[in-house]
Amino acid sequence: MKEQTGPYLIGFYVFLYLLLCQACVYDSRSQQLPKTKPEKELTYDSARHLINEMKQSLKKGLQSHKISEDSVGLVYTNVLVNTIIPYWYGTTWDFNGYTAKPGEGAVACGYFVSTTLQHSGIKLNRYKMAQKSSMDGALMLEPKDSLWIKYCNREDFLVAFNKKCKPGLYMVGLSFHVGYLYKTAEDVYFIHSSYVSPTCVVQEKASESVALGQSKIFVIADITHNKKLMKKWLNAEEL
Repeated sequence: MKEQTGPYLIGFYVFLYLLLCQACVYDSRSQQLPKTKPEKELTYDSARHLINEMKQSLKKGLQSHKISEDSVGLVYTNVLVNTIIPYWYGTTWDFNGYTAKPGEGAVACGYFVSTTLQHSGIKLNRYKMAQKSSMDGALMLEPKDSLWIKYCNREDFLVAFNKKCKPGLYMVGLSFHVGYLYKTAEDVYFIHSSYVSPTCVVQEKASESVALGQSKIFVIADITHNKKLMKKWLNAEEL
């Protein structure tokens, strides 16, 4: 099978341009994530390779004080949301799915999260993380005293989430499911390998997500603003 290419990729040189121009510095007043456009299409393996090269430029930018620590989290968010994850949209969900190739085979919710984190450059064992409970999976990203845990329905959770959390990317563990919450200036989206229709990897409005609506617990681990996690990403330190 010919390797899939993604239609929404951010090219490597776009990343470098953002770094050099400091376009990814977080604006605390507007609380908006940067918006970028794809420069060209890449194969999945090529995109992963360029992400690893880009990390070296990020490290140099930090050392020379040309970019901030906040910038690293925003660049990583773009790496995951706009470069890695788009390849996976439409990949079939299956409870026992563990494919490492987007568009081929099937992927369970836990494996979708662990595999995309790994392929974005975070050093972890995707099998071990996927087989953990949502709480234990979240604990791989943040210590327990940093997690935000709420017991309620979807509507009450989203009201609280919008008040508490900045725009950015978060891992969310549910009663029997796991995925990402992506908050922009406009809305909150749930990105996950869905066990309900259309039973594939999707991005949907969190307020309309059936899977979110079926949960009574929400375990939130910050990704974008998690400086310890970003340091581990840059330095290839194992979770």
